[in-house]
Amino acid sequence: MTPPAHAAEVTVSERVRPQDLILFAITAVAVVATPWMLMSAGSEPVFYRDSRGVDTEAPAWMGVLVYLVPLLGWSGIKAFYLLKSPTAAVIGPDGVRLFDEGVGGLYLRHDEPNVNLPWDEVSRVVLWRRRRKWLGFIPVWESRVGVEKTTDWYGVTQREPSAKQRQSRETRPDGSPVRLGAMLYARSIRLGSHGARAIATATARFAPGVEVVDERFFGKPQVIEPEPKRGRKSY
Repeated sequence: MTPPAHAAEVTVSERVRPQDLILFAITAVAVVATPWMLMSAGSEPVFYRDSRGVDTEAPAWMGVLVYLVPLLGWSGIKAFYLLKSPTAAVIGPDGVRLFDEGVGGLYLRHDEPNVNLPWDEVSRVVLWRRRRKWLGFIPVWESRVGVEKTTDWYGVTQREPSAKQRQSRETRPDGSPVRLGAMLYARSIRLGSHGARAIATATARFAPGVEVVDERFFGKPQVIEPEPKRGRKSY
């Protein structure tokens, strides 16, 4: 479990992702339809051939459970950790901490932060996105929040990006945009726009000189403004 934040700090958790809303909807429909599917399948014996080529006899309704049980299990685990609201970010007077996912897609977070920086080392906080494949074949955008340091170089031997690099639409092998710093991915976590807005609100309170910038859309960087109410301790 992520260590509790100090009383003066603000904690940020992730909200449900759009693709998981679809998954939960499919699961709900499957649960409602389960009695009908089981009755339709019947209890007549059928033969199943496994990967070794061995035939096994089982009731026909077992075929329904082969698909239903993994769906219920995966959705249930996701919902369990989502309701627990693991801490994704901690913003406080001493700096920023970001906690990456422990297991991809399950909302569970590591105990130790992969980003832990004082404010005097933070140049800006960046909301960006990269292409991923949902279910292995459906292209989706994954939003991430990362930190750029004041001492960062664009590359190993390059202090600042060239004009061509700043205008590039290309991405690196890790999915980060070429127009942004090479170290951004290493200091990023999976977190949506709601989390970025919460971080912007907390940052305005503790480090008003540090900007939180939305860099998801090429050529349209936008500073994320803090929300009017800044007294909350968790988001």
